[in-house]
Order: sequence, then structure tokens, then C-alpha cells
Amino acid sequence: MGLDPATTLHDIRWGQDYDGRFVWVFEISGSVPASHHGGYDKSWSMRQPRMFFPLGGGTLSGVSKPGEIVWSRVFVMDGALHVDLGRASVVELPEEETRRRLDATTPEWPIMHAVLHGVTRDQFMARHKANHLNVAYAPDADTADKALRAKAALFAELGLRVHLCGDVSL
Repeated sequence: MGLDPATTLHDIRWGQDYDGRFVWVFEISGSVPASHHGGYDKSWSMRQPRMFFPLGGGTLSGVSKPGEIVWSRVFVMDGALHVDLGRASVVELPEEETRRRLDATTPEWPIMHAVLHGVTRDQFMARHKANHLNVAYAPDADTADKALRAKAALFAELGLRVHLCGDVSL
């Protein structure tokens, strides 16, 4: 399908309106694939914060590149596995806004600026059953839609209850 095989988890941190859109801050305490930043030349490593990682270590950090993603989060509810699936666009913000957002969270960690498709902040948080999202990049919106449908079918075949979130259709 032309998908980047590299996926990663991101913590759902917070979000804020920026230029007329609600832009989420997704970060992760570990490394993300260099391809999510646009390559190793757009990545860096910083020592992990001692409060979280007292023995040290670094991350492969950076700012996620603009593009289309499919997100999912798996959780247990009523004794069964469920998955929320949706689409988002990763957007580029000015360097000073990115720095402000990093400084308001954990600047050592990789950051993603995401705009969810058809899911408001309150709707997203009302279904907040898992703090981590798995994200996968797609080369364009059509491929992302196909990937979402394939992922939904796979999860359903595995016996998970699939919940499509936002502007998605099968």
C-alpha cells in the first residue's frame, strides 16, 4: 500500500487552538523512527529526564514531519478488547510555537502536532480509555483511508470491537 512500515506510540499530552484549528501535542518518552521526522538529519538525541529514567539513556527525538496518519488505541472495556481508529494530519507549526509546546511538556521527547479528522477535543477525551496512540504515516489521504479500512478489518478479524472515530468510512 506504499506505507512507511515504521510505526510508533505517542502519549496524548494536550492540545490548543492554533490558527483556527485544534492542534494536539503528542509526545513519547522513547524514540521514534527517523522517517517520522523526515530522516536522521532532522533528528537528535537528548538525555532522558532523570525523574523518568534515573539510569539515563537518550531518545531519537525531533518534530514529526507533516503528513497523513492513521491512529489507533487499544484498550480493555467490559472485559473485552476494543480499538479506536481514526485519521489525522500532522501539521507543521512555526519553530517558536513548537518550542513553546515542548517547553510546556517534556522538551527531550519527540513531538507531533496533529489535527484529528472529525473528532473534537471533547469527543476524543470522552473516549480516553488509553493514553497511547499508535501512529502510522501514509503517503496521501487516499492511502491513509485504505490503510484505516485494512486495519479495521484486521482488528475485527482478531476479535476486537472496532470503533471508527471521526471522518472515516468503510
